[in-house]
Amino acid sequence: MRDTYALLVLTASLASAPAGAEVVDIAPSSAWNVDFADDKCRLARLFGEGENRHLVFFEQYWPSEGFGLTVAGPSFDRFRSRRRTELSFFDGQDPQRTEPFTGKVAGFGPGVIYSSAALAPADEVSDEQGDDRTTRLSQLDPGLASKVAYVGIKQRGDEIRLLTGPLDEAFEVLNQCTAGLVAEWGLDFERQRSASRMPEWTNMAAVVRRIQKDYPRTALNRGEQGLMRMRVIVSPEGLVEECTIIKATDTEKLESPACDAMQDAKFTPALDAAGQPMRSYYVTRITYQI
Repeated sequence: MRDTYALLVLTASLASAPAGAEVVDIAPSSAWNVDFADDKCRLARLFGEGENRHLVFFEQYWPSEGFGLTVAGPSFDRFRSRRRTELSFFDGQDPQRTEPFTGKVAGFGPGVIYSSAALAPADEVSDEQGDDRTTRLSQLDPGLASKVAYVGIKQRGDEIRLLTGPLDEAFEVLNQCTAGLVAEWGLDFERQRSASRMPEWTNMAAVVRRIQKDYPRTALNRGEQGLMRMRVIVSPEGLVEECTIIKATDTEKLESPACDAMQDAKFTPALDAAGQPMRSYYVTRITYQI
């Protein structure tokens, strides 16, 4: 996904590792379930039993090699928000150093929430494969997903590993789901995938400044934070036809005004395989953080 706009940022300090840190492996207790929703695709699975029940889900709101990732359950009760955390998916992989959010997940308790994650860091993805920083449409890589053994999250010495096994077949289903999302937006997926260029936002700095200063006051007074996804349909002339905000986290008062600002956004339009301007889409994440 493209750059996250952190509207208000507070940096947390890193505490020392506690005594008695350990590695905990948790086996699956259900099959994978895929939800083909109207505005997102979710791949979910349960791990552990009874009071030790855990959840992991991957979410995508558009085709991408990245995904939202949430893990939840009692093993994460010592994890803290925006602390240095290591994320890995198989033995021998250099862990990705991250600072995810934490929160409560209904029915499962404490959770660790990644607004954007990937099986490999962006600098390990080739231009031919595509990533969220290129101008080409990309999807999850089943070849890389076949190497996955677990979702491993480590913070302050504690490491929890949810033993997923290979994800190639499950990620193939997610790819089918996100291709269907593009069709739901009134776009031809194959034409988008073969595009020689996706839309490029030309006046981003000016519009983002407007978005950054408009933290909704009611939500700010309540200390409410949230992660959101924004999708715009871009005309062949480079203008915004539609703008949609999708909440990635539940909020009561936090309603993003970003689509109002996006009416002034200008784009270099997408080009099809023949180099002709075409209707397409542009997506990004918005983080409201106090």
